[in-house]
Amino acid sequence: MKHQSGYAFTLLLLLAGCGGGGGSDSSTPTTTQLNLAISDAPVDSAQQVCIAVSALSLKQEGVAADAKTWGPLSLIDTDDNDGCLPDGYTIPKDENNNPTFFYLDLLQYQNGAKHALLSGAVIPSGNYEQLRLQVEDGRTSTLADETGATTEYPASYVKDADGAILPLEVPSSEVKLHGFTAPVSGVLHYQVEFNLRHAMVLPGHEEYYKLKPNGVELLNVDVLGTISGTVTASETSCSAEALNAGSAGVYLYNADADLNNLQGIDYDTAHNGPVLSGLVSDPDANGTYTYQINYVETDSYKLALVCNAADDELTETPNSSGYALEVVEPVKDVTVPAGTTVIADF
Repeated sequence: MKHQSGYAFTLLLLLAGCGGGGGSDSSTPTTTQLNLAISDAPVDSAQQVCIAVSALSLKQEGVAADAKTWGPLSLIDTDDNDGCLPDGYTIPKDENNNPTFFYLDLLQYQNGAKHALLSGAVIPSGNYEQLRLQVEDGRTSTLADETGATTEYPASYVKDADGAILPLEVPSSEVKLHGFTAPVSGVLHYQVEFNLRHAMVLPGHEEYYKLKPNGVELLNVDVLGTISGTVTASETSCSAEALNAGSAGVYLYNADADLNNLQGIDYDTAHNGPVLSGLVSDPDANGTYTYQINYVETDSYKLALVCNAADDELTETPNSSGYALEVVEPVKDVTVPAGTTVIADF
């Protein structure tokens, strides 16, 4: 009997090792769902900012090839190319007669609006080094011309405040964003935020705009909040003239920023520059001046009212503009919880 019991026990161990008894196979691939949208913070220097999106890819840690790549037909397209495709031109086609990109006008996705690029996309679980958005460089990529004209139309471009069309330079034709961890059976909600006021610069030659990658971020939607409020003209605030002229703005700084040396948008946070900024406006033309800063990551910050924000600009060489901000004292301390709107009036 002892011999039979030992035999039965050994058989059970063998069955368990082979996955018997309904156990799971550890070799089964594990996956995560990814939802990805795109948005933009308001910018006042353009009528359109049209980017030609050709692909999206994910680079997984320890994997030589891209873990996942989506072409323009696999991403969620925009309606009528967001009005970016001019009459007489078409989007170039590949060898299979498919369009090589689709258009997004970033200015259509401001003030909380966004466009979904992926919805419920299944990706391998694990750690990712980078998310890369492929965007055609407007200096080297052009539209197909059906008019017979000799003028080339840039693929990615800016229609400035005066209606002029200038190419948009996208270095290496891609925007590289930081990585993330995709948990097994998890659902991720991320957003590519083009903060154009902090990312788009017109070099001194004024032949094309340049997209600075440090003004584009990959944000976890689950930990985002909003800051908004009103601004009232007074002796201790910005003047009525500054508010009427649309000159004022509200700047968000890291909590440890040096209050005696606050810098403008040309400076990164390591050099005491703002995390985000927004201009003050009167959208209803009723004398009520408001601001709103969207997509703020959960944290504690300093919030400053700046009376001459409209003339604060990027330069080709970061951390060098020397623009003197007119900051209203005192600067406010704010903490932004996830999924909430914090009201901070000036």
